Amino acid sequence: MKPGQLLTRWWQDYVAGRLTTPQSIYQAARHDNPDPARASLRFFEDATDGPTWDVPRRLQAPSYFTGATYLTHGEKADWQMVDRRLMLWAARVCEMGRRRGVPLYVHSAFRSKAEQEALVQRGVSKAPWPRSAHCIGEAVDIVHGVYHWQLTPQEWKFLSVLGRLALDRLNATLPKRDKLALNWGGDDGPGDSFRWDPAHWEIQDYRIRLRQIEPGPREPMMPRGILSRVRI
Repeated sequence: MKPGQLLTRWWQDYVAGRLTTPQSIYQAARHDNPDPARASLRFFEDATDGPTWDVPRRLQAPSYFTGATYLTHGEKADWQMVDRRLMLWAARVCEMGRRRGVPLYVHSAFRSKAEQEALVQRGVSKAPWPRSAHCIGEAVDIVHGVYHWQLTPQEWKFLSVLGRLALDRLNATLPKRDKLALNWGGDDGPGDSFRWDPAHWEIQDYRIRLRQIEPGPREPMMPRGILSRVRI
C-alpha cells in the first residue's frame, strides 16, 4: 500500500450501495474495526443523545490504536501548503483524543484543484476551486476513526470542546500577532443543513488570502510526527 492510501471502509461501501444486508454491514465493520460490535451498533440501533452525559465513553475505541487503520488514517491528509499553526492544532486535537481512548483523524487538509472540483461535482463541497479554505491550506476536516461522520450532535460538540481546548493551549505558546483564530463548521447547529459541517475547521480570515496554488508532492504525516517536527 502506498503512503496515504486509504483502505476501503465499511462506511464508504455502505454509502456506495455495496453493502445491502445487515450481515454484510456487520462483516465489513468487523474487518475494518477492532471493536466490531460498537461499529455495527450504529446501523442496528441509532445512536442518540440521552439525558446522561456519556459521550467520551461512547466514542472510545482503544483497540483502534493498535490496528493498521490507525496508521492509514493518520496519513490520510495532505499537509503541503498547510498553515503550520493549523497543523500543530489539528495534531493536538488528535492526540488529545488518543489520550482519552477516542480515535480521531484528519480526513482532509490541503486540496488540489482536481480534488476540490471532484468534491463539488459529487455534492460533497459547495465551494468551487479555489474558494475553499482547503485550497490554500487553511482548513481541516476532523472525524472519528471508527464512526467517521456518523456522530450525534452531542458527540460533535465533544469534539468541538477538544478543538477549543487545543486552540487555547496552542495560542498560549504563541505571541499575540501569531495567535490562531478558527471557525468551527458546527456552530450553526444541525438545524441549518446548508451550513452544518461539524467536521470542518477553518482559519477565520482565510478569504483575504484566497489564490490559485500549484500543488507540490503530497505530504502525509502522522499527528505525532507533526508535533515532533513542525515548528512555527
